[in-house]
Amino acid sequence: MEMITNMGFSLQKNKNSSSMNNSISMQSKFGEIHAKIEQKLKENYSGIVKINFSAGELGDLKVCEDIHNAFNAEIMADNLFIKCDGGEKEIIHRKLANSFENQNQNWWTSSNTICTVKNNQYRPDVSVWFQSPTRPQRRMPIIYPCPPPNVWIEIFYNNDKDHSYAFSKIKFLQQNTNGIEFVAISLPSGLDSFHSKPETEMIVHATNQLIQPTKAPYVCHWDLNHNKIWYKMDWNQFITLICGLTISFDIVLKEL
Repeated sequence: MEMITNMGFSLQKNKNSSSMNNSISMQSKFGEIHAKIEQKLKENYSGIVKINFSAGELGDLKVCEDIHNAFNAEIMADNLFIKCDGGEKEIIHRKLANSFENQNQNWWTSSNTICTVKNNQYRPDVSVWFQSPTRPQRRMPIIYPCPPPNVWIEIFYNNDKDHSYAFSKIKFLQQNTNGIEFVAISLPSGLDSFHSKPETEMIVHATNQLIQPTKAPYVCHWDLNHNKIWYKMDWNQFITLICGLTISFDIVLKEL
């Protein structure tokens, strides 16, 4: 009996030791990745920062969770992208999310919630799920893979790097998902203020156009066949999405 008891104690001790070693190993791995990201950000902290990792280096899901908790990141294969948004974008994210939530409180709306598609890890700027992800998916969206939203909003600055990143990502998602409504909102890359709001309070639906506007702010909305619909943004205008939600341009323009 004593031998069995001692054997059970020994097995439990080995199990605890193994678990502790795994935890230390993950902490060490995260520390190495964290240091690499911090070093890259010291070299370049603007727009979209791309960091390449060796094959499998980003394969541990718990480490990926820790990365997302520490950085505004997206992970695609062995590439990690840091989105350096700043306060201007973040307040637009929040106000759009609040607007959507007020329009339909039965849907789950969020800003910067992680979701997974084809083992890639994305962070939509603003997103709406018609059915809320589960609590584990909301809390640990990598370990418990959170599905992509039904409405996906990307907000980017009107420069080649930001534009290419947003539109390339949406193109990949359109090819690998179904039923997602995409909107991309372009902000001016310069610091000139947008013109003042006119006195009139008349609110109208924005007029679409066939070609991309040359100057921001503007909106691209994809229809069900993934055709691009362009809108030049101005005061007292809005667009209505296929799902019924509306985007008031004033929400964006007030921050410019």
